[in-house]
Amino acid sequence: MATLLKELPSFSTLLAAYASISAMAMLIRSILNEMVPEKMRNYIATKFTELISIHFNSDFTFVIEDRWQAADNQIFRSAEVYLPTRVGPSSDSLLVGSNDPNDPTAPIKRSIPPDCTITDDFEGMRLKWSFSSIETKKYYVPNKRYFSLTCRKSDREKVEKKYFPYITKIAQDILNKHESLNINTYDQECSMWESAVFKHPATFETLAMEPELKQFIMDDLDAFVQRKEFFENVGRAWKRGYLLYGPPGTGKSSLVAAIANYMRYDIYDLQFQSVRNDADLRRILTSTSNRSILLIEDIDCSTNVSRDRIKAKENLEEEEDDEPGPNRPSGFDPGAAETDTRCIYLT
Repeated sequence: MATLLKELPSFSTLLAAYASISAMAMLIRSILNEMVPEKMRNYIATKFTELISIHFNSDFTFVIEDRWQAADNQIFRSAEVYLPTRVGPSSDSLLVGSNDPNDPTAPIKRSIPPDCTITDDFEGMRLKWSFSSIETKKYYVPNKRYFSLTCRKSDREKVEKKYFPYITKIAQDILNKHESLNINTYDQECSMWESAVFKHPATFETLAMEPELKQFIMDDLDAFVQRKEFFENVGRAWKRGYLLYGPPGTGKSSLVAAIANYMRYDIYDLQFQSVRNDADLRRILTSTSNRSILLIEDIDCSTNVSRDRIKAKENLEEEEDDEPGPNRPSGFDPGAAETDTRCIYLT
């Protein structure tokens, strides 16, 4: 042991060696600063950092945006429903509220606020969720929302094959069990659907309709629900449409409410006057959820709306030379005051 200690360099020798290495490092740094351009130095530093991260960083992050190829991202929607059920003591914030003005004592609803972090455990994996919302300058997408899911790189494949299908199934079960229905109206200024609790007493039992016709509609709805595979086999979208036509007060709204209560489907109420253009209409239609009713109001006024759009585009800087007369709002059809048409699609 004494021999080993004698062979070790003295403290003064180590200090001198350290001073020499430090001086050499300073000299090399000075040479690099003088000889190598700043952009090249930054590039080398970036690549070196990436190399270190590849070898020593064991985390992988999934980014789940609210939109995917011009349609709603179903994984994002599933996460919106699933994650509030995983809020625990480790979560630092929670968004709560209620959209039922008729029942102030209704149970509160929970959601995830921006910059909130939620930890979830699944089959031995520790998963970290975070939610972000960024304002955009596009009128049709006022906010870009996305979830970030961080896991270990070794768990990436397991998350894709098992965890995502798991949260999708749980979210669907939650939606199937929800007691209240929602009615969604489109806000043109915010370019988004606004939701409120839908409560309507109308049912097929209370409708003033011929019993044979009521039974026919219910049988048709039941057949629609059970024929998803048939639609897939024939290459058609799984949708069902009804055209309701008649004067106001003939029960069209009550029939829509009865269908919603019978199917337990949410309602999306759309008026063509609130649609700017065809691209906006396409985005609106693709933003509706599955298992819902799309109610298109005053479908017979749509031709006037389209005609007004074309006319406004062609005569953007010209004044109309029509004969004087009372002004009429865009999309207004005189016949709409006497008859009312609605088109419902079950999706």
